[in-house]
Amino acid sequence: MREEGLSIRAVGITKRYPKNKIGLQPMSLDIKSKSFVALMGPSGCGKSTLLKCLNGDNPATYGDVYIHDLPLIENYDLVKKNIGYVPQDDIIHRELSVYSTLFYAAKLRLPDGTSNEEIDRRIDKVLKSLKLGQHDQGRHTTQKDIKQKKVRELSGGQRKRISIAVELLTEPTILFLDEPTSPLDPETIDSFLKSLRDLAQEGTTIIMVTHKPEDLNYVDEVVFLGVKGHLVYKGHPDHITSYFGVDNIIEVYSKMSDLDEVKKKYQAPSENAISFDLNPKISKNQPDSGLQQLYWLAKRYLNIKVNDFGNLLLLLLQPVIIGGLVSLVFSEFRIGVIFLTAISAIWFGVSNSAKEIVGELPIYKRERMFNLNINTYIFSKIIVLALIAFVQVVIFTFIIHYNFKINAIAEFPETYLRPFWGSVAFLFFISCSATLIGLFLSSYFSNTEKVMTVVPITLMPQIMLAGVMTKLDTGLIEILSFFTLGRWGTEGFSRIQDRYFQDNSMDLESVIVPEFNPDGYYKNDCKCETAGSLDQLGLYDGDLIDEGIIIGDVFNSLYANLLAVTVLSVIMYLLIFISLHKKDSI
Repeated sequence: MREEGLSIRAVGITKRYPKNKIGLQPMSLDIKSKSFVALMGPSGCGKSTLLKCLNGDNPATYGDVYIHDLPLIENYDLVKKNIGYVPQDDIIHRELSVYSTLFYAAKLRLPDGTSNEEIDRRIDKVLKSLKLGQHDQGRHTTQKDIKQKKVRELSGGQRKRISIAVELLTEPTILFLDEPTSPLDPETIDSFLKSLRDLAQEGTTIIMVTHKPEDLNYVDEVVFLGVKGHLVYKGHPDHITSYFGVDNIIEVYSKMSDLDEVKKKYQAPSENAISFDLNPKISKNQPDSGLQQLYWLAKRYLNIKVNDFGNLLLLLLQPVIIGGLVSLVFSEFRIGVIFLTAISAIWFGVSNSAKEIVGELPIYKRERMFNLNINTYIFSKIIVLALIAFVQVVIFTFIIHYNFKINAIAEFPETYLRPFWGSVAFLFFISCSATLIGLFLSSYFSNTEKVMTVVPITLMPQIMLAGVMTKLDTGLIEILSFFTLGRWGTEGFSRIQDRYFQDNSMDLESVIVPEFNPDGYYKNDCKCETAGSLDQLGLYDGDLIDEGIIIGDVFNSLYANLLAVTVLSVIMYLLIFISLHKKDSI
């Protein structure tokens, strides 16, 4: 080893899960500075668990971990920016170019005020240190070529190195890697591990989880775990086979998969008095600017959306297709049109946002470990998604407005969606609130499949409890409707239509075309009593109020409707915050 000082020390750490499941048996170990260490062992033995205990991603249940002589848990905010961590999943957005990926990462992680020139210098440095922009997989690729490439165009090995490059931008003193060589071919592995060895020689302590025996040729030390999380060996890679009395590393794996053999080699915790390498780089971190972080998060997210042109085009086609179908199905501006318009605004918000957090969860968790503020993260999503929702609402409202204006029937020539911008504003408000519902689902569930399974279940109450499919004529149904945007969206949008005609002293019966009555509706013989949209909804039936079946006029105003939507939005925001906060490592 090149240096006697320590970067990491674990003292008596143990990891236990619910139902008394053991992740790691009690163990102690020291990691020397500027060393390249491999964590190895049979599948499921706790390699990744140990890595996460050492870096704070999933702290040990018992025992202590010290980073440069500082207790990790108590001083996490102080030492976290000196820790680099690349989990198994990519921590980079595939829609961005390599340069944009690294540039945004630098803007979000480096101190405020770091110049673009300094960022470019660091980007060039890390690309060079990881041998990106040289002969890569048999082809001559310049740094300029690599920078301009989209991440999705890179090979698995290149993506892994870009993930590491993101971590190296902040010049960490310790770098944790979880199975970085898994997606690589043998030729790429050689180049990759040599670049890691060079990093260690330059001063970065590297701890790497691996299951490939050939990786031992590049590391300074190996930590080997047996099944059930037992520490069975820590030392030089050349001595591991003789220690276990076998001919090759494959036999070590086989032997350490047997619990009885593991217990014979288990190394119980010890207390070694070795001095730490006190790193002068560790000092109190300056607080990150919330506004700066919000700006770069929102800009990066907008860039991601714009670069994913195919998906963006589909989002903008939604209002065209749905608006076209509504125009095709309905020949008159009825209460059903108002209902579907409100539901469409809800659909835009939920569908736009339902995959936006869960789809980048590894990236979120890593950035949260470093310095990401939950509120700025949520607001960055809301800003960009609100912009998309606004465009969708304008397109949809335009189609509905002009279709029923141009094709108005003779009996009701003034009956079509109005006012245009007032309707846009209200539908945009509803869509933004629905965006929060989608973000909550995305933050709560652990994978995209679960989210997309729950989305229809979330949308069905919005449809069923809006007061159009069936009347809200029992207390329980009415109360349930109070918790849906479908009810408030349909009711509020109806009020806007009614208010426009009232404010302009127009005949209330012209607001919408009446629904079918028992005798039928005929264009040349209108048989109806009222065409007020709110009256047709019948949400405040006087007879039901007098009988005490429904609550009554508590929410019987547009301001009350807006307040109800605002309250639901605040609740959703808090639920998003709580869900994201629960994902915190420490």
